[in-house]
Amino acid sequence: MSVTDSDMTLAETGATPAPTTSGGAITNTSGSPPPGGPPTTADPSTSSGATTGTTGTTGTIGTIGTTGMTGTTSGASTEPLDTTGSAESTGDATTGAAATTGPEPEPPWAPKPCPALYDQDLLPTFELEISKKVLSKLKAEWTAGAGNAHPDHPVLAFKYQDQVVTTATVQLRGNPKWWPQMGKKMQLEVSFNTFDKKGRFMGLRKLLFDAARYNESFLRDRLALAILRDVGLPAPCANNARVVINGEYLGLFTSLEKPDKEFLERHFEDPEGNLYKRDDWEKKTNEMDTNISDLEALLGAKQLDDLLAVMNLEEALLEWATEAVIPDGDGPWAGGLNWYAYNDPKTGFNVIPWDLDATFTRLPANTDPYTYQKPDSHGRPFYKIATDDPAWFKKYIEKVAYVVEHGYKVDVLQARMDTWAAQIATAAAEDKNKPFPTSDHINAVQEQRDYVAARAAYLKKWLACWQNGGTKGKGGKCKPK
Repeated sequence: MSVTDSDMTLAETGATPAPTTSGGAITNTSGSPPPGGPPTTADPSTSSGATTGTTGTTGTIGTIGTTGMTGTTSGASTEPLDTTGSAESTGDATTGAAATTGPEPEPPWAPKPCPALYDQDLLPTFELEISKKVLSKLKAEWTAGAGNAHPDHPVLAFKYQDQVVTTATVQLRGNPKWWPQMGKKMQLEVSFNTFDKKGRFMGLRKLLFDAARYNESFLRDRLALAILRDVGLPAPCANNARVVINGEYLGLFTSLEKPDKEFLERHFEDPEGNLYKRDDWEKKTNEMDTNISDLEALLGAKQLDDLLAVMNLEEALLEWATEAVIPDGDGPWAGGLNWYAYNDPKTGFNVIPWDLDATFTRLPANTDPYTYQKPDSHGRPFYKIATDDPAWFKKYIEKVAYVVEHGYKVDVLQARMDTWAAQIATAAAEDKNKPFPTSDHINAVQEQRDYVAARAAYLKKWLACWQNGGTKGKGGKCKPK
């Protein structure tokens, strides 16, 4: 693509070049292990706060009876793995009968770890070279703050280490008018499949760079999503990243994985179902198929049996419980719109968390995990149907307890924050476009660190009421026995 062409929007160019890249690949060493293994305790001494004995950044979950993850994602085995008597651990693989009876059977399907670009030990720097005209257009769109539909603009070169892509595009994310004092730090989405639908960069269609105004720690999404993955839920990956435009440092961002077909392929054995974004129930996969009868059945559910027929309620209940523990003030648990629903052909609709910058210190530490709804709630009918049923409400309490035990260990979360805060300290200090001083960033990290300890203490008391025979009192609050 010529420089002249790149000064125009994609609609103006009409170009459909094939993607070109140069440089080598990076080995994937990050991500969460598949759900269903025995619960493990994370070692805060590791650089990422990762679970001891794994190379990923998050733990696994165990079999917990009616509150476990059996059948919650995609048909993957949820039994704890027995490695003590395997051929691999005893040497029988080379001397036993298996060596002479043909090839080893295919291992059962299991979720895949996070892509390499989201490794928790990595603070990547992404460079964008764009024309002056395109940069001016981006800045004008950002200043105008008109809605959420932003056009793609061609990128002369997208660079990461020794890799260069000349067919990427960039568009804005979000709207600066959502928050005051956003300044000139644009949120961006870089796409590699605009010209060629099969275009990918290190296996990804897009890179998302988020900089929510009140995420002053730069760690809200990153930590919240790690907790969700720790308990075995299908949640996007995230770390932090530096973004440079035309040689100038734009700033430090949260780098987020977008829920798309590649995400589904990592988390579900059958990734061919329909994915919907809750905001306006827009269909994000199989867009050419206008049949939305599955969504209509979900939205038409009025009773528990209706919901059980179309939804993976075990997974949904665990997702709501995890958001309640964190807590998240803008997801499905709180009556928010920030989530996706994936209709897995094997298990029904699963809840996919999204956009978790309204977490932790955005709500009081004593926010009730059952009764809270955001002031401008959009409703949570599925949550109400489930928790109005005594048996499923009991399961909900059990799942909250499970998340607290296996996903909200204060020492683990604080160790992660300490490691990540040190990792991003220089990048945060050098970010001249962030709409707050560096001192506010440092204070926000400490406040979030203190918050998880206060939240865990409150949750312990809250659970004790329900676990010791408490009943629903006024407004759903626990009434001690």
